[in-house]
Amino acid sequence: MLSSTFILLSVLGTVYGAANDWSQPCLSGVCFYDLPASGGSASGTLKIWGSEEAITDITAAAGWDIIDCQKDTLSQDIRLVCTGDDASCAHLYQNIGAVGKIARLPERCGENAFARISRAWVPEDQSIPENIARRLVKRNGVQPEVKALHIDADFSALDEAKAGPVNFAIQAANVPGADVAALEAASPGAREKRQFGFIKKAIKAVTSLNKVSVDKSQTLPPVSVNRTFNVIDETLSCPPVEGRLKIDVTAQAEAVAAIGVAAEGTIIPPKISGFAITTTLTADLNGALIMNGALSGSIDSDKINLFEVGIPGLSFPGILTIGPSFRIDAQAGAQLDVNADVTVGISYKVDKATLVFPPQSGQDNSGAVKLKHTPLKLSVSPSAKATGSVSAHLIPSLNLGISALGGVADATVFLELDASAKMQLTLQAQASAATTVNGLTRSRARASAPRSIGSDDVLVTEVLAARDAKLGSLSLLSERDLDARQAGASFGGCFSINAGLGVNAGANAEFFGLFDTGTKVPLFNREFELLKRCFGNQQQQRRALRFNRSLGSENAALHLLAPWARLEKRALVCPAPEAQGELVPLVEGVVPATSIKAV
Repeated sequence: MLSSTFILLSVLGTVYGAANDWSQPCLSGVCFYDLPASGGSASGTLKIWGSEEAITDITAAAGWDIIDCQKDTLSQDIRLVCTGDDASCAHLYQNIGAVGKIARLPERCGENAFARISRAWVPEDQSIPENIARRLVKRNGVQPEVKALHIDADFSALDEAKAGPVNFAIQAANVPGADVAALEAASPGAREKRQFGFIKKAIKAVTSLNKVSVDKSQTLPPVSVNRTFNVIDETLSCPPVEGRLKIDVTAQAEAVAAIGVAAEGTIIPPKISGFAITTTLTADLNGALIMNGALSGSIDSDKINLFEVGIPGLSFPGILTIGPSFRIDAQAGAQLDVNADVTVGISYKVDKATLVFPPQSGQDNSGAVKLKHTPLKLSVSPSAKATGSVSAHLIPSLNLGISALGGVADATVFLELDASAKMQLTLQAQASAATTVNGLTRSRARASAPRSIGSDDVLVTEVLAARDAKLGSLSLLSERDLDARQAGASFGGCFSINAGLGVNAGANAEFFGLFDTGTKVPLFNREFELLKRCFGNQQQQRRALRFNRSLGSENAALHLLAPWARLEKRALVCPAPEAQGELVPLVEGVVPATSIKAV
């Protein structure tokens, strides 16, 4: 495989050596700035170019020493004095004067690499620090005059008619290696054609760099979370007990995200004409929906922010800043006439999911999303009718906040992974139940034997292995375990447990006409059946459903198995007295990943 360095060198044109050379002044209308190099940090190059009158330099290379300058602001007054040759220093004021020019700033002076000069004057304070005074070259025995400038990043206030347009181009990533080549200058007449080629090739190179970087834990620190969050918790007095509906979501996640950007446009006037952002995400999620339900009715939560943390981004302050964050949201709902405990795992792995946004011609989004072993637990009261549905969404997302050209445009591009779990059931107790959980049988009063399940039912394959310590003593569900539970259960009806995963990208605002809220990139959308079982006379109806499905009737299953979906929403109330008995487990274990099928 070609190295990322070679790719960048080959696609980005003429190489000028090191892009940013602090020993050389920017007085010819072309100037570079490299992100400061440090171990494991962001890398990239910003290039600006225009007329010689539009771009100047107030660094030591151009003969200037800054006397007063803060390093952590974009707007400030500074004092400076010429300590070099007159010809270099004179460039600041020649032709159109200092006001209205873009100046390269020295390191440790301002947050930004380039600033607008909005005011120039001779300050009353002509004092010079001793360390600078010792290096001054007196002209005819007279100390050079101290100058003053106001600098800021309000590029929209610059007048194009005064010195013409000033162009810029950026290639960068939040990993090392994106600043290995300079950006090629091109004639204005070839600008549109060059723009298309630059964005496409640069983003391809940075994407390749990112895919290599996410494999290196020393390059990008992972984001980790391991917590249980409450989403819904409602209680009612239901003498002689207290009724409660509680839904929790557990989130055990680790993610690594590499980010890159290619952009091109003009600082004067402030506009981005070409832009693409790329991210490569590797994530491991082990979550679960946990419900303890002893109330009847309907309830839905809003989308709740559970966790958010900033991750390494990249910034050329005043020109373009990408501020990423990793966030986890959750949402849950229930519509129940059941006393039940439910646990459904939400476990999957994302391997190098790669997004280029907005979509580029010939640039494919890629990556693998795999479901893992999924823990399941369902216990219901055997003495009452049990109908309802419970769903939960665990939504990790990578959010890339973009600020361009001093705030002229702001937007957020997001990569969202919506993982959901849903349980639906319509069960009618017939008298008693007997279940087997990991080989242990629990029984109640004997009732008439239910009908055996048909051989055409889909059963998970037997895998005799333990999951990790997180799942405790639960074992992988086998065909033998399921048959044992079903053979002893005194229920009629059906239940199903499904999982869903949707991976989508989009934006929350319009950005220079390049994308807007309507720009969507669907990467992966699929629903999976974890487990579906019918008992009693519902088995025959279920076989008929299979026949209907083979004829394309996809709604038949929903019509039969989910009548609760048509129930009107209503307030939570206490369950019927007969539904308040001890719960009996119907299923408890882990569905192996190999048996999970898409629906």
